[in-house]
Amino acid sequence: MRAVLTAVRGARRRLDLRSATLAWILVPMLLVTAGANPHSAAASVMQVHGALRNPEGMGIVSHRGAAALAPENTLAAMRIALEQGVEFVETDVHLTADGVPVLMHDPTLDRTTNGTGPVAARTFAEVRALDAGSWFSREYAGEPVPALEEFVGLLARSTTRALVELKGEWSDAEIVRVVEMLRRRHMVHRIALQSFEPETLEMLGAVAPEFARILLTREWDDRVAEQAREMRVSAVGARPKLLDRRPELLAELQRVGIGALVYTLNDERRWERAAESGIDLVVTDDPVRFAAWRGGASEVTNDIFGAGVGGCC
Repeated sequence: MRAVLTAVRGARRRLDLRSATLAWILVPMLLVTAGANPHSAAASVMQVHGALRNPEGMGIVSHRGAAALAPENTLAAMRIALEQGVEFVETDVHLTADGVPVLMHDPTLDRTTNGTGPVAARTFAEVRALDAGSWFSREYAGEPVPALEEFVGLLARSTTRALVELKGEWSDAEIVRVVEMLRRRHMVHRIALQSFEPETLEMLGAVAPEFARILLTREWDDRVAEQAREMRVSAVGARPKLLDRRPELLAELQRVGIGALVYTLNDERRWERAAESGIDLVVTDDPVRFAAWRGGASEVTNDIFGAGVGGCC
């Protein structure tokens, strides 16, 4: 299996390099045609990935489903988010002891289920038997922890797209299994994959260059910016205060087609600041109110993003 994965990695890296080289050749051309707005050029380049295309300007990402209305990362929360017609939903994935990807933010079961201990120490059957809803309200008592494939099946019946974070460390074989499942479900232009782990993103780039990738980071310096360029990710994601420390680095990445995601913003002041900074995607617990605000602030966002330009992250 290792030999096969090594061969696949080599072949995919060569394919990725050819595709990325073409994209990077196009960047200067787009910069010329975009005029004085480098963010417009970045948005145009990033539309290679349909999973991140958003014609409304800043993309709105519903945090862990409709986490303000139902227990986070459950199908109940996802259904509500999809019924609201959100543009993007965000979710987190951990692996069980038997290698099944499940929707769970924390590495442990304690906060959002009636179980205890690490997710990775329990089989899927054991995790599935837990109550992931009672902590939120009695209305959701008995709500189970969903497998990633169940969520993908639900997503497939909507027009919403998703950002899926692969939490923790993943082996090459585990990443390949997830990618193959997403391909079978025709999710290439519906799901963007993100991680704090560079190794995970590098493997995704090798075996699945057609998927949009987002580098999440808790640091923001020249090294991280260079890492994003070298890996040719679609976007970098961080807390806004972190990106604000070195805005010139963000501008440099946007000039070469790498977008920006920030989390988790829940008030108008922060949304306005994100728009002023040229942020592509904003994760929020209140996507409906954010969408209403964005609609009311359309003149401002048009000035920032450029009227008629299809922004995405």
